Amino acid sequence: MYIYIFETLLYLSFALTGGYILLLFVPDWAKPQIKLPPDLFQYALFGIPLFSLMSIIRTVFILRDFAENLSFLQVLFIVLKDYSYGNAWVWNLIICTVMYIVFQLSDPARAGIKWTLAAAWCLSVLAHGWASHPAGFSSWGFLAQSAHVGAVSVWLGILIIVAWFTRGAWNWKAFVRWYTPFAIGCMALVTAAGIAMMFILIDGYLNAWGIAYGQALLLKHLIFVPLLLLAFMNGWLSKITRDGQHTKALRRWLRFETLLALSILIITAYMGIQEPPHEGEFKEPDPSPLFRLLHGENVQLTLDWQWSALPLGLILTGVIALSLTIASYKRENYRLFAALAFIFVSFSFLGLLMAVN
Repeated sequence: MYIYIFETLLYLSFALTGGYILLLFVPDWAKPQIKLPPDLFQYALFGIPLFSLMSIIRTVFILRDFAENLSFLQVLFIVLKDYSYGNAWVWNLIICTVMYIVFQLSDPARAGIKWTLAAAWCLSVLAHGWASHPAGFSSWGFLAQSAHVGAVSVWLGILIIVAWFTRGAWNWKAFVRWYTPFAIGCMALVTAAGIAMMFILIDGYLNAWGIAYGQALLLKHLIFVPLLLLAFMNGWLSKITRDGQHTKALRRWLRFETLLALSILIITAYMGIQEPPHEGEFKEPDPSPLFRLLHGENVQLTLDWQWSALPLGLILTGVIALSLTIASYKRENYRLFAALAFIFVSFSFLGLLMAVN
């Protein structure tokens, strides 16, 4: 269980560092007045090698079961030397150390320094992508994973910093003018990269719903829907927040958006630890406990649609709940919005799983 927490904190570290660096390039009049806690960037920077180290330590403990004659340090050095994610961790340690030194010894607002930090951060994301599951199956997987992590990090990092650390004028019109198209571009890149990784890792999207990895992927996609809807409303329904003048409502909705995004990060962390259902996985079916609960013990993972009244009713209820979130947003009813989003995700998730067999 602990490894999922560390993986989530790793993605959060990428987001905070990426968002901070990108905001260095934005003039003060085009962004809210932000006051970050002292040393937050440095802590997030060290979080990248620290939290990624947890997966390596986990691997070392697993390998020691097969090499009991070797010490912990001996197995650790083998992982760092011979495994791709071990090599990637070494590179990330070097890159983040260089970034820390540059940040401490220079003014990060200077043009040369912020470009150096940006380039180093991109190298850190590439190192992470190099050690990922998709990279192990295809060279395109390396690019897709790197693009996916990079785009999510800068979009979410800016959102977190603005939502939780704005202390002063919001400069909302000027901020939204550039951030909205930027966020759209990030989401388009995330979607394209996600589709590419699905083709690499999954032997049939529908078939994957029978195992834990595919169910997590489906849940992630469903949570993405109210997240996109809320992002759209925060960006375009400016009358609700009076173009950023209603700061209390604006802050609450932005923070709610970050919490939805955080739930996606948690699911992504869970998926990163699981064995992906690549080609050949379904020759020996191993349905998840949830899928057995819904369909019985004697199930196979060559799935197809089998519609009936119950799954259709669940999905329809979820869609109705999603449509009602717009009214709850306009009424500034945060609890109702959260309840409706939960109904959409949970009912649609169960309905879709029950509609295949």
